[in-house]
Formats: sequence, structure tokens, C-alpha cells
Amino acid sequence: MSDQTANSDLARKYDTVAYAAQSNALSHPRHLATVATLFGMTPAPIATARVLEVGCNNGANLLPMAAALPEARFVGCDLSHHAIAEARQGAAELGLANVTLQERDLATLAGEPDEYDYMIAHGVYSWVPPHVRDALFALAARRLSRHGVLFVSYNVYPGCHVRQAAWEMLHYHVDAIQDPRAKLGAARALAMVLAEPGVTQTDSDALVRQELRRLSRQTDSALFHDDLAVPNDPVYFHAFAAHLARHGLAFVAEAKPSMMTAAGLAPAVHELVSGKDRVEREQYLDFARMRRFRQSLARRADAPVADGAPAARVAVMHVAAAMSLVRAHAEGKAIAGADAQDHDVRAVRRLLQWLVSVAPRIVPVAEAVAWQRTHAREDIGVARPVADLLVDAFFAGSVDLYVQPPPLAASASERPRASPVVLWQAARQPAVVNLRHETLRIDDPYALQLLGLLDGTRTRAELAAAMTTGPPASGGADATIAAWLARFALHGLLVA
Repeated sequence: MSDQTANSDLARKYDTVAYAAQSNALSHPRHLATVATLFGMTPAPIATARVLEVGCNNGANLLPMAAALPEARFVGCDLSHHAIAEARQGAAELGLANVTLQERDLATLAGEPDEYDYMIAHGVYSWVPPHVRDALFALAARRLSRHGVLFVSYNVYPGCHVRQAAWEMLHYHVDAIQDPRAKLGAARALAMVLAEPGVTQTDSDALVRQELRRLSRQTDSALFHDDLAVPNDPVYFHAFAAHLARHGLAFVAEAKPSMMTAAGLAPAVHELVSGKDRVEREQYLDFARMRRFRQSLARRADAPVADGAPAARVAVMHVAAAMSLVRAHAEGKAIAGADAQDHDVRAVRRLLQWLVSVAPRIVPVAEAVAWQRTHAREDIGVARPVADLLVDAFFAGSVDLYVQPPPLAASASERPRASPVVLWQAARQPAVVNLRHETLRIDDPYALQLLGLLDGTRTRAELAAAMTTGPPASGGADATIAAWLARFALHGLLVA
């Protein structure tokens, strides 16, 4: 029997069942730089950064970054021959001269002389054997620049205990099956049977049934490469932090800072985590949230970190309403705080209402301060400064902050232009990556064709003439194009 954790076997799995890779906005250097700055670091400017992604697969995450930052340098490595070949083809078709793609083991990179300002390991840590996890952190310790940021995603306990119970049932049922497609079919069939409602010994057993139901609906990619993966080793956060420390690295923050707060948890949890150090606090929050997955940022332990409140660093940033807030507003949901007596809550609500009204504009924080002085003067002096309020809103997930904002257009120009990556993707598939590095799926054939025509050379009339797919019967071409262009701008698909 072959070793399922050997490089050859790991690569074969990805060549046999393609991994449905896509962009991860939380791993973009733009976001990493913002979070690292808020936590006292001085990360390298992203425009000229050196970026390494290990486990880059077919470049779905790396290539849009490289296209958006042409003066930065990107290196991607992966064990899969087919994935790297696809990534190289994509880089060539996009004309990217700032990308190097290598079919190799990440452990072999440790001896290279290059330093990196940002290192990305998404979907690697829990899915490789222990010696490769060691090699990943050894690589970061040697090759991360003094102000560098490491991004790592991984499965965690206690939430993965429930997942693991379901995984072990499926492994018992399918591990002897050699054909990957037959294995997937058998795993999904068993999950569906065991997810059926029935008598359980305790109420908590229903959690495992829910997990089995979720597995029965998973895509082939997720079921094969995550749930049925060997290895697949969740860890407790404190063990992850200790592993970092053994390699001279230190935890910085979660890529999604809202997960670092106790918001939404019981008052007793707030009291429990109060006063604890960074690692202990994070571990107890994982207990309280039953967390099963993390996306963490780390740095060299000797990296300089400034003291002081994050608000002092926000003043020179840019801010925008989070898209979740914009969508909620479009659905008629009110922004909380209308009747609040707390001055801070009312001030934040007014700021959020304004940011939603100008969305998708990304404005300098200084402009937000000026807006308050002009339009919400009653908040000045009674509420905390705007920078403090925006930090809270960022940690609550209501706004996005940027050290360097993406160059998206707030509205469609006379000759609208989509990003080169979007133009390239729209001609090949319904999934496109916007300027916020989010993957969006566009299933409407008319919209997808229109998007592929937005190279900046056509007026709206010329776009209508170039379309071969007819607009919906409910509206004419001009109105339909105008509506789609507005949606494209809102969702960050148009370049300023």
C-alpha cells in the first residue's frame, strides 16, 4: 500500500480530482498589510512587495494578485504537475511577467536566497504531514523579511471534533475503494443515509447528523480534498501558536479580525477572556465559538511591533462600507442603532449610512472625518473620534479598511473598463475575480458577454451593437446595459 502522505501521492490526488481553487480576499497582501498595520507592524508596501504562495494550485489566488500589482514579484509553488501547467498557461495568456511558478516541494524552498514580504499558505497546514508543517514554518523563519507577514489557514478544534466523527465514519466505509469517483459516490451515499432523522442517545448526537448532511451536499472538490483528505489534522490554537514559537515566529492576528472579538457571546464569556494574554484569549474564544477553521497571520518573533491603539494608524487609511452591509441595505434592512442612547452607537450608525450611500466608493478616513464635521456635528465631542469608531466597525465586520485601496471605479464611465483578469475570465468561465479579490459567479449569459466586452474602447451604444445575446424581454438594450454596468461597478469589477 502506498503512503498517502508522500509527495507523489498528495500530488496524484490533486491531478486525479481537480481542486476547485478560487481567490481568497483575506490572503491578499492588501488585506494582510492592513491587518498587520493595525496590530503595530510596518509591513512592506504592497505595490513592490515580494510574495510567495505555497500550494498555489492553478494560480486562481495568485494570478489576480500579480495582475493587480504589476510592480510586485510573485512566486508560486505546488506539487501538482497539472495545476502548475494550468497556472503557467494562465500567466502567459494574461501576459504576466512578474510571476514565477514552480512544481516543487515547499521544503526545498528553504535553501533559496530570496526573502518574501508576504507568504501565503492557504489550505496547506492541516493537509500535509508533520514534517511538511515544520518545513513551512522553517521556510517562513528563514525567508520572511523582517517586517514580513505570513498567512496560514488550518482546521481547528474544538469544532473539528464534530467534523472528525463524521470523517471517520466515511473513511471506514470508503478507504478500501481505489477509484476516486467511486469513493466519492460511496461517501456521499453513506452520509445521506446516516443523516436521516432518527432516535439518538443524546441531543448532541444531532450535531453529527447535521455534519453528515452537510457532507452529503459537498462538492467533489471539497469532499475529496478536505473531508476525505489524508492527512487532515486539526489542531488547537494554542498548539498552533506554540508551533510558531518553536520556529521563531509569533501570532499577529486573525485575517478576519471580527473573529477576535467576543461579540455575540454571553456576558460570562466576556468576563472569562478579559485580562488574558493574546494566545489564551484566542483559545478560549475558540472554545466558546466551537471554531473549526482559522486563517491566521504570523510574523518573525524579532519583528518590530509598535505599541499604542490601532486608531492612531487608521487616520491615514481608506475606508468603505462592507459589501455585506451594502447588500443588507439594498434588501431594506436598517442599520442598527437608530434609537440608541449611546453617542458612539449613533455616530457609527450615521457614518455607516453615509458610507453605504456612497458605495462602492473607498474614501480616505480624512474624508470621513470631514464629513462628520459638516453633516454630523452633533457627534463631535460627545462620541469618540472617527478613527476609533471605524476601528470598532472594522472589527465588527461593518467596514473595510485599506492601507492601499484597490483601483476600482465607483461608477461606470462612458467607456467602461473591466480589469484584465475579469476580461480573461469572462471569456472562459462564469466565475470572475473582482478588484476586492473576491470570486463572483455570473450565470446570466447576457451579463457575462457584456462583461467580456468592457475593454475600455466601447461606448454604451457600441456595447449594445456588439452584443449578440439579446437582452431580457422585459427591458431594452440600453436600460439592461445601464443596470448591469451599475451592478458591475458596485461589485468591484470596473477599473477606475
